[in-house]
Amino acid sequence: MALVISNSHSRVGAFCIVNTKASLSHDSRMGDFSSLGPNATLGGNVTVGKFTAIALGANVIHGVAIGEHTVVGAGATVVKDVPSYVVAYGTPARVVRPRQAGDSYL
Repeated sequence: MALVISNSHSRVGAFCIVNTKASLSHDSRMGDFSSLGPNATLGGNVTVGKFTAIALGANVIHGVAIGEHTVVGAGATVVKDVPSYVVAYGTPARVVRPRQAGDSYL
């Protein structure tokens, strides 16, 4: 989308969405079917698992890993690893509930 930043050695998997003004910093990786919401920012060396959504305006600091089938809520600040199959939000982000593969992202 418009105004996306994808820095050196970053990798975007198959069928991903990188929305308007999203930023994927150096050496970061997005798994297949993952998405970055508008204005979401990933620091360097971040890993986003398959089928994971990073919502509008969320920020993920350098070196964090986010698991598969996970949702990071709008405006969250992720400062540590987030496991698979959860919903996390807040500043700093914390896990608020589990989720199943195929659950709605909203």
